[in-house]
Amino acid sequence: MKTTWVRLKFRMAFAGILTLLVALPLAAAESLQHWEQKLKQSAFSGTVLVANSDAIIFHQSFGLADRENQRAFDEHTVFDIGSVTKQFTATAIMLLVEQGKLSLSDTINNFFPNVPVDKKNITIHHLLSNSSGLPVNPPRLRGYEIVDIDAYIAQVLKLKLVSTPGEAYHYSNIGFSLLAQLIEIASGQDWETYIQQHILLPAGLTETGYRLLLDVPQERLAINYGADQNWFQWLFRIEAASRSVGDPLQHLREKTGRRWGEGSGYFLSTAQDMHAWYQVLRSGQILSKESWSQMLHPHIAEDPSEIHYYGYGWVISNPPEEFPSIWHDGSNGYSFTTFHYYPDIDLFILTASNDYDNYPHTLMREMKVSMQQMVANKSIQPTTNVSAD
Repeated sequence: MKTTWVRLKFRMAFAGILTLLVALPLAAAESLQHWEQKLKQSAFSGTVLVANSDAIIFHQSFGLADRENQRAFDEHTVFDIGSVTKQFTATAIMLLVEQGKLSLSDTINNFFPNVPVDKKNITIHHLLSNSSGLPVNPPRLRGYEIVDIDAYIAQVLKLKLVSTPGEAYHYSNIGFSLLAQLIEIASGQDWETYIQQHILLPAGLTETGYRLLLDVPQERLAINYGADQNWFQWLFRIEAASRSVGDPLQHLREKTGRRWGEGSGYFLSTAQDMHAWYQVLRSGQILSKESWSQMLHPHIAEDPSEIHYYGYGWVISNPPEEFPSIWHDGSNGYSFTTFHYYPDIDLFILTASNDYDNYPHTLMREMKVSMQQMVANKSIQPTTNVSAD
C-alpha cells in the first residue's frame, strides 16, 4: 500500500523538541489534506490537533492570533480554554477526596456559613455533577468581575434554586466557583496553586493556568474577537463588525483581584499541553483508578434523549453513528475550545479558536466524524520513527 510521510513536531519532557514521522496510507493522508484545505477556505482562526494513541496525526494552525499585528496562530499560541477548566477543578477535588480531606457526600453547610435551608443538602457530588440546582451564573455580574469572595458566596447562596439538589441536571458555573473555594478550604492553598503543584506539573503541563500565565509574553497570547453590537446597532438590527476585545489576561493586567468565576473557567493553555492532558486521561495518571471511574461515570442525564450525561467536569456522550466520547468545550464568549476523547478507538481531537463568531461548527463536526471513521477502519495506522530535529 502506498504511504505518504507527514512531518510533525511535538514536545517530550525528556528530550525537548523532536520530530515525529508518521507513516500514513495515501487515502488517509489525502483525507487529512482535504480537511486542511476546507479549514483554510473557512473563516476559522485557531488550531486543530488530532492524536491516535501515542502519535499526533494532524496538527495545523489557521488564520491570525492577532489581526492588528498580522501574527499567525501557531503551535506556540496560548489560548483561552474556558470551561475545560472544570475538569482540572474536578480533578483537584477528587485528589482531596483521596487524601481524606473531603468526601463526595459532604454538604456545603459544612464549609460555608449561614447556608439557607433549601441548600443545606447540596453535596460536593451535586456540585461536581451539575446537579446542585444552582443557577448558571450570578445575576448582574460580568464575566471577569472582581468580587469579595465572602460576599459573593453569601450572595449566590441566596439565589433561588432551579431544581431540588440531586433532582436534575442544570449547568452551573456558580457550582464550580464554590468548588474552587472548597479546594482552598481543604488544602489551605490558593485553588490554582494546588492544581499547579498536584496536577499540572506532575502531568507535564507547563503552560496551563490563569494567573500562572501572567508571565507569558503577550505576543504569544491569542487576541479574542467578537462582533458585539452597540445599542444603536441592536435597536436597528445592524450587523456589527468583528473587532478585538483584547487577550484573555488583559483584565488581570489592568486590575488585580478575585474574579467570581474562578474554578469554573478562565484557564489558558496550548495545544501541546492539551495533548499532554489527553495522555493523562487515556493512561489514568494523577488519580486512582477508582477516582477516574467516578470522574467519568455518567452521573446525570443532560437531556431526555439520554445521549449526553455529565460526570465530574466531563460530558460523557454516546451519540448515534459516532463513537462514545468524553469531552468538554469552553468559551469566554469570544474564544471557543473543544476537547474530545474517544476511548474505544483511542482518538483525541482538540480544536481552539479566538473567534467564536466564525467557528465552523458544521465543518468541525464533519471532520470529527471523518477522523473517527478513519481510525476505526484502520485507515490510519501510524508507525512512528522519532529522531532529533
